[in-house]
Amino acid sequence: MTRVVSVGTIRPSDLAAGKIMKRGTSPREISGASKGAATFDCVIVGDVMMDVILRCESEIVDSLIMDGTNYFSESKITPGGSGNVAVAIAKLGGRVAFVGKAGNDPYGRAYSDDLTSARVATRITVDPRMSTGLAVCLVEPSGSRTMLVSRGANDYLTKNEVTNALKKMGRPRFIYLPGYSLNASPQREAILHAARLGHEQQSRVVFDPGASNLVREHPDVFQEAVDRSDILCANLDEARVLAGKVEVNRYAARLSRKRKLVVVKTGVEGCLLASDGEITRIPGVRTRAVDTTGAGDAFLGAFLYSMSRDVGPCHFRQVREQVCFKDNGKTRT
Repeated sequence: MTRVVSVGTIRPSDLAAGKIMKRGTSPREISGASKGAATFDCVIVGDVMMDVILRCESEIVDSLIMDGTNYFSESKITPGGSGNVAVAIAKLGGRVAFVGKAGNDPYGRAYSDDLTSARVATRITVDPRMSTGLAVCLVEPSGSRTMLVSRGANDYLTKNEVTNALKKMGRPRFIYLPGYSLNASPQREAILHAARLGHEQQSRVVFDPGASNLVREHPDVFQEAVDRSDILCANLDEARVLAGKVEVNRYAARLSRKRKLVVVKTGVEGCLLASDGEITRIPGVRTRAVDTTGAGDAFLGAFLYSMSRDVGPCHFRQVREQVCFKDNGKTRT
């Protein structure tokens, strides 16, 4: 799983005031929070997904042999899915919990153990009939990837399971919902219901569409998710599909006038923020891409951690955000 180890968006005043939680603090240690205070910085409701990462040349992706054997130079099996966002927040010192569904198999147990080791509080329901979600990621030398996905138990997460989990966890500052989880019912209804519950308990709902093709396939569902969100974080392709015939900047500005914060990731160019109808561009950090799998999750995890420490949009105008990834002892940017 992608690991976030540093981010340049923490205010010195937060450090001086002792607001930054020590790394490694367990969610169990915050049970004494005052009535009405947020129990967690963020609760993630989404997909349990193990990633099988295969490195290959572009020619292999373009000409896969369907009736024969395809060879890949390197492979790795690692936890992925929505847990990437949870671990990003936890590694930065945030208080985070995860709600999802897995199969009764080694992958599901490994996923839960990985989150626990990262000090993420978990409520993962086990479905004995289904397998844990699996994504095969074909990664090219440029860092681009193609994904082959079996969603497994994820699609069977129910409204009751989400309701029970969120009520037991208390009120978080943010509830994060991924568009990937809107693929099919009953999980689709469970995700939209989580947004309603979030508003009832005065949490801010964060929505990440996940993939532009899903937005095209289910426009009404994704529009409902956008309507129910307080923060929309989309990449440029997803934003273009959501915007339809409207230019992306104008679409983002228009949404932000409805008391929403809109973040549009623009790849190597960085991102743009829309707040109260005003657009702010944040430049990217130039670097060599190693593997883009989970990059958007790491960005959003760092963003939500910063927001949970009251680093609002006005502060992002004065800082360049740099997120570093650590994997098997090697630092990746």
